[in-house]
Amino acid sequence: MAQNVPGRHRAPGRFNAVAELKTIAKESAQPAVKGVAIVAASGGLVASFAGTANAADNSSSVVAAPAAVGPAAGTLTAGNALSAIGYAKPAPKQATPRPVVIEDIKVKTERAQKAAAEAAAQKAAADAATKAAADRQAAARQATTQRASRSAQRVALNPAPTRAAAPAPAPSASGIVGIAQSLFGVPYVYGGTTPSGFDCSGFTSYVYRHAGISIPRTASAQQSAATPVSSPSPGDLVFFGSPAYHVGIYVSPGRMIDAQRPGTTVGNHSIWTTPSGYGRF
Repeated sequence: MAQNVPGRHRAPGRFNAVAELKTIAKESAQPAVKGVAIVAASGGLVASFAGTANAADNSSSVVAAPAAVGPAAGTLTAGNALSAIGYAKPAPKQATPRPVVIEDIKVKTERAQKAAAEAAAQKAAADAATKAAADRQAAARQATTQRASRSAQRVALNPAPTRAAAPAPAPSASGIVGIAQSLFGVPYVYGGTTPSGFDCSGFTSYVYRHAGISIPRTASAQQSAATPVSSPSPGDLVFFGSPAYHVGIYVSPGRMIDAQRPGTTVGNHSIWTTPSGYGRF
């Protein structure tokens, strides 16, 4: 016996299109999918509005809802909705290579040129400083040489006055004079140089030799070799004539010891005339 199966009917209540749209939007994960899903759902809902809103009262008349737009009927997803409206997923963007900017090359070139110019300027300054120092040193050396040359020329043109050699100290009276006095009484002998007999210069050379002083043999030679003195001391020589023809040993003002002439002996005699000079050894 056949049983009557009661037909399914929509739950009582009024259909709200806005609420249906919100529900669809919540179920979508991406904003872009939400918009497409809403559009797709909206299209389905509009189609639903075109049919019968309520199911038939009898159990044999069940009005099916319009099929959803998409590749699989009755299944609405984000991908189906995008495919339904012909949306194609854009290809991922690739990094655009940075173009070579001519301006960058120009700036680098200018910097390199500027650095090279600065290095060249610094080198030129260092070279100039080195050359200036060398020039100053050369000028200083030249100036020193010139000063030395001028000084030498002045000395050559104006030689220092020659100073007469200082006379030696007067012979000790106990030395020269003492030896001379010890020979008193020796006769005058022309050309004599010993205590056996003396001439004037033979006598003086003998006395000085025994005092440790070597002098020439003749009166004129003794005059040339002696150091002239203006104030005689005991033991100095007294010369007569120039060149000297006679010589004696000074004892005191106006007195001398000598071998005067033939026929006389050595003794303390007066200086009978003005001497031509005095000499010291």
